[in-house]
Amino acid sequence: MSEFSNILSQFIHTKNIKVYPLSKYCDFDRSTIYKIINGKRKPPSPDVIDKMAEFMHLTPTEYDQFKEAYEITLIGSDNYYRRKSTENFLMHFPDNFSIQPGTDHSGSVRKDNISSPACASIQTQVELDYTLRNILIKESCKENGKVALFMQPDHKGLFSLLSSLNLSYTLEIRHIFCLSNNEILSKEHELYNLEYFNNIFPLYLRNLNYQASYFYDSIHSHFFNLNALPYFIVTSQYVVSCSSDYQYGIFYSDPDVVSQFWKIFYSFQNKCTPLFQIFHMLPSNLHMLQNISLNTYESYLLQPEACFTPFISDKILEHALSPMFPDRDRLLPVISAFFNKNTENLASMHVYFTKRGIQRFTKTGLLKELPSDFFRPFLITERLQMLQKLLPCCIQGTYRMLKQPLNQLPINLHLCVNETMGYFSFDNAENQTTYLLFNETGLLYVFLDYLQSLEETYFYTPEETADFIKCEIRKLQYQQLAPFPVIC
Repeated sequence: MSEFSNILSQFIHTKNIKVYPLSKYCDFDRSTIYKIINGKRKPPSPDVIDKMAEFMHLTPTEYDQFKEAYEITLIGSDNYYRRKSTENFLMHFPDNFSIQPGTDHSGSVRKDNISSPACASIQTQVELDYTLRNILIKESCKENGKVALFMQPDHKGLFSLLSSLNLSYTLEIRHIFCLSNNEILSKEHELYNLEYFNNIFPLYLRNLNYQASYFYDSIHSHFFNLNALPYFIVTSQYVVSCSSDYQYGIFYSDPDVVSQFWKIFYSFQNKCTPLFQIFHMLPSNLHMLQNISLNTYESYLLQPEACFTPFISDKILEHALSPMFPDRDRLLPVISAFFNKNTENLASMHVYFTKRGIQRFTKTGLLKELPSDFFRPFLITERLQMLQKLLPCCIQGTYRMLKQPLNQLPINLHLCVNETMGYFSFDNAENQTTYLLFNETGLLYVFLDYLQSLEETYFYTPEETADFIKCEIRKLQYQQLAPFPVIC
């Protein structure tokens, strides 16, 4: 029996469905429908699935369960839930991340507010959370504070706290955790490695001085299999070791104990690998463009606005690059070479974008993939040239426009992956364009697999996409001649 045959049998039984009328309605003979019910034959096409649902008068909730069982049976439960987890992550990618101006939590804990016995027990999660909050806030008040985390990123409260506190970049946060050496799903059918990434991602958005490193192992055997106190958090003055379920722990303040934990952490760190290579798109970092240049491998780009860098000519670049850009004459050829490299690799690119992203570019002349400090908004004539160069790529199917659910991609999301490299780019809380380059191949594979597996139902046809781009071109053409908007 398969997932689909199980739920089909369940609906037939609970709704008292007669098999023969069902088979006739779906244009099957009786033996074929019985093979499908018994799981001896693969589920039919999506159109037949819809006819079955219609015949059985499924409710919207039942239809979703029916369709999910169909997809699980076709591609396997691991593939289905991994891709569903990936899609959920992308759809909930934060558009922006900020704390309330003027918020300062550092004063909420006085320097004498932490009792400092050499060793004390922590007996509840509430007490543990309170202790962690206090030692983190106290460490953030130091000029060169430092925090080390040896723990899984599964304590959402702790990582929410780190991302919400008004911590300065001078506080160095180093983190080591274990990644699964196979694709294990949680009880909620979430991929552990992707769930961890989702929990730590706000720290990158906040532009904290945070560096995560990883090692491979079986997560459950390493941390959850009768290990008494497998986690620890250490600052310059304190240590908290705790259980993997955060229900109890031990607090230390003895300097010798603190020093010993730092030695342990550094010895672990030397054996681990940074999860990402991180850089901000600043004039001083433009040499890093070579690390994100596309190569001859098939590359997949997912972003609200289409990737326009292949269509920015040297002439447009010369005029659009800010005259106040530091060391402009020296760096202009560097940026031009990056754009031209993308132009050369157009044939190996699959670019997925949204209507909203294109409309935003048409209206404002702004591109999220280009820092606003570097470029002025593109003029209407420049937008027209870029859209006209984009049009043939839409007709050929190199550039695809997204339908539901990905048509609602957050504007801050930019993802690029291929077999050898991948990165996220986004604006952090300080409006810096930040790049996270994958060092870990498992995460790279998760996103590559998702984009490679997208079905045609996720996309508009090349003809529909081309018609939309032509409409945007006409809007700009009329805008040059008339002050009123054009409705397509």
